[in-house]
Amino acid sequence: MTYDHALQQEANQRALNCPRPGDYWREMFCPYFIVVQVKGPAITVLSCLGGPNSFTRKHEPCAKIDVDGAHWAFDYGAEMTVDREWIARAVKYDSIDGFVADVSNTEKTERIVEEWRKYRAKVIKQQIQQLEQEWLEFTGWQYLKEEVSQTV
Repeated sequence: MTYDHALQQEANQRALNCPRPGDYWREMFCPYFIVVQVKGPAITVLSCLGGPNSFTRKHEPCAKIDVDGAHWAFDYGAEMTVDREWIARAVKYDSIDGFVADVSNTEKTERIVEEWRKYRAKVIKQQIQQLEQEWLEFTGWQYLKEEVSQTV
């Protein structure tokens, strides 16, 4: 398969204008980020651009985990919410027209989105369970339940 620069530029522009879950931006073999959720102007990404070793994005979480010297993965807990301007700053050149990174959206990137959704659902469920326990303790229902069960 040959690389068609014009087609790739069109795909990049479409993905910039209308991000979709599964859009994976990279430069050659260097990962930038993957879009995992879009809700209006809020776009959730797993970014490999930030973290303490970044020159310009130290304050942003880095979702890249080095598995070994040849493999890496995403940390599903290191998500962040961005907007289209953030994406444009990340993937376009500052001084000239064009893209420094290219986008792809494949079955593999769709699988990553599904894995992130399962992870996120599990985290939310755990938070609900924790809040439910706190609510029971705060309102006294926990103790009332215990008293009733002891008298029966």
